[in-house]
Amino acid sequence: MAGAIASRMSFSSLKRKQPKTFTVRIVTMDAEMEFNCEMKWKGKDLFDLVCRTLGLRETWFFGLQYTIKDTVAWLKMDKKVLDHDVSKEEPVTFHFLAKFYPENAEEELVQEITQHLFFLQVKKQILDEKIYCPPEASVLLASYAVQAKYGDYDPSVHKRGFLAQEELLPKRMQLSIIDSQRGGWSRVYSAWGIELFAVARGG
Repeated sequence: MAGAIASRMSFSSLKRKQPKTFTVRIVTMDAEMEFNCEMKWKGKDLFDLVCRTLGLRETWFFGLQYTIKDTVAWLKMDKKVLDHDVSKEEPVTFHFLAKFYPENAEEELVQEITQHLFFLQVKKQILDEKIYCPPEASVLLASYAVQAKYGDYDPSVHKRGFLAQEELLPKRMQLSIIDSQRGGWSRVYSAWGIELFAVARGG
């Protein structure tokens, strides 16, 4: 009898000691993750957990962004997560994004995961026209992206319209500038770059 009472007391004690948690959703450029976080966690605790999960070592470029009342803010590392002006509805959503950009990407972005996340973020910002990218550079960058994804351009395989469903270029790109200079810089592009002109014209 005494043993059973002691067992129940021990179980109740353990139950009381379980830390209270809340659910967080982390949105990266190509994935979503959910974590159970302790109420006492600071921004750094959550940030470190995300970085470990991604296998990211070059952490200093990134941060956790949230939106409240149409205002964008960054999670502070030394402040409790729930002390920020975040939504109290679960899961609390944060976007894992590059906060700082390197001066020399080729030398400073060493890890493949870092390069991948930067590429996706910059690509989206160019497509959304949050970063201005001249038409010539837009086509060049898009041709690099397609080259990396599909390999060398093969007209026998990659028929007309092959890239029609790909989101590669800003919607309002100045196509007249592209057309006027196409002859001048077509030599610089891979064959994919030439194919992208057809996509840019919607044909």
